[in-house]
Amino acid sequence: MELLELAERRRSCRKYTGEKVSDEAVREILKIALLAPSSWGQHPIEFVVLRDRKTIEAVALCKRMGAGPLPTADVAIVVMANTSNCELWIEDAAVASTYILLAAEELGLGACWIHMRNRAGQRTTADEEIRKILGVPENYSVLNVVALGQKAENKSARGEKDIHWQNVHYEKF
Repeated sequence: MELLELAERRRSCRKYTGEKVSDEAVREILKIALLAPSSWGQHPIEFVVLRDRKTIEAVALCKRMGAGPLPTADVAIVVMANTSNCELWIEDAAVASTYILLAAEELGLGACWIHMRNRAGQRTTADEEIRKILGVPENYSVLNVVALGQKAENKSARGEKDIHWQNVHYEKF
């Protein structure tokens, strides 16, 4: 698939069939995510892959609102970074997450970015609660969790009419 077609087809999928996502597909998605560029070539981004239903549901509960797609996803990929040695970890994690979203679409899977950084949890922040559940050291921060599954909804691709050319400026704003 060409990149433009992939970008047009990639839409957030919030409903999944419950069918299993193959280990090979997850590995392929992670391979692509690990090839994402990072600031100064540090590669500070790390992933925790969740397949256990109870753990996925527990992580979903770490965010007070907006984690609806997670409980029905077959796989959840927690995207985080060691923040003690990387000033641009947010940007690096966002790029890696985008690679995950595009890779999932390339494989015909549904995916949805569930934002966790600076979001309210049940008792503390979503980030802190996720780190506690997963045993993540304090010097790491979670940017987001990507829900993955077989698509139970089909959204139409975007096209030329959806491109906001008015948002492009040349030389000056």
